[in-house]
Amino acid sequence: MHYEVIVIGGGPAGVAAAVSAARQGCTTALLEENGFLGGTATGGLVLPISGFFHKERQVVGGIGWEVVERLLARGAAKVEYPKGHVSYHPEYLKLVYQELAQEASVDLYTNCRLTGCTVKENRITGIAFQGKSGEERLTGDYFIDASGDGALCHLAGVPMLPGDGQEQPMSLCFLLTGVDVTTPLLKNCIHHDGKSGASCNAVIHDYLQSCVDEGKLDQFGGPWFNTVLLGDALAVNVTRAAADATDRASYNRAELRMRRDMFVILNLLKEKFPEFRNASVVSSAVHAGIRESRRIVGLETVTGEDLLSGKVPECPVARCAHPMDIHIPGGNGQRLISLEKPAYIPHTALIPKDVSNLAAAGRCVSADREAFATLRVQATCMAMGESAGLLAALANKHGCAMGKVPAQELKAAIAERHVVL
Repeated sequence: MHYEVIVIGGGPAGVAAAVSAARQGCTTALLEENGFLGGTATGGLVLPISGFFHKERQVVGGIGWEVVERLLARGAAKVEYPKGHVSYHPEYLKLVYQELAQEASVDLYTNCRLTGCTVKENRITGIAFQGKSGEERLTGDYFIDASGDGALCHLAGVPMLPGDGQEQPMSLCFLLTGVDVTTPLLKNCIHHDGKSGASCNAVIHDYLQSCVDEGKLDQFGGPWFNTVLLGDALAVNVTRAAADATDRASYNRAELRMRRDMFVILNLLKEKFPEFRNASVVSSAVHAGIRESRRIVGLETVTGEDLLSGKVPECPVARCAHPMDIHIPGGNGQRLISLEKPAYIPHTALIPKDVSNLAAAGRCVSADREAFATLRVQATCMAMGESAGLLAALANKHGCAMGKVPAQELKAAIAERHVVL
């Protein structure tokens, strides 16, 4: 089977990329290793959606905001003003992503894992993947890697920015039921509107730190709690483990430890706080949430300094509104650097140097650690994905390399779709 655009990864960036390209008239395939779409937003239980607003002003629109509007229409989301974080129900989000892809006539290849690609004269000509029927192959004209870990870029030989062993830790998120959220301990912190102070629960944080000091717990993060609006479940982000997310054995060890810690932490909470006395785990993420792994060497590498200085590139593909949020791998701390102004990501950060018909979207784009720490949130990833889809469609229209698409034409297409506000 041949497609004009093939997207790898059906998370927030990948769905937006595939829908964007398909809406421009390109025959489009979307390859996803899970049996559903949404990636960390759905299967990863990473709530809320962040990055649409900066200082109470919306700076990201397009398909990402369309997703929010569809959730709101179902009563499955709430925009937490003034911060603008979006609480939502993960199961409804799976359906919304699926509907968007199907309405755009995107061919979905779910339960499929990328295993290889063919590269000729600096162009990818096809991919191989393993599905329920065994190995299959697709050929394509243009490709978008929205896999998070840069899986296709890695297989195609794209150079990666060097790691330093200090990559941000991962977390295994989960859902609890039976929690009493009506008391002062929890009733305010499950909403991330900024009206009730920090979203991290300081009382529970201090208690868990004492458990670490006493040797009852190895490591934790946050904790952050979030409502899922419908039903009585509470989303929890508290486990933490440092690991190399691109190494099978390292990733495996981290997941096993965090799955154990999920129950260790719950039992500790049960012992200390009446609010958790009747709590139980009803669901956990299908895989650990990865904050940081491979990032490509692009035509341009966006830096933290670029974002903090307010640098405006020739063609912005997305805006960053979230603080630079750097989690410490060896402990429970994090470093937050607020953006005075919403920052811009250049289109050149999506384009690798050495493969002409490939773009990246989401957390595998070309960015240093500080820049990456703000652009990795869901709203920004959806904007990058939508812009990558427009980039691929324009390259297909002109029959040119991704890097040869006229920047002003791409900028006009992004403006027409109201991606960057």
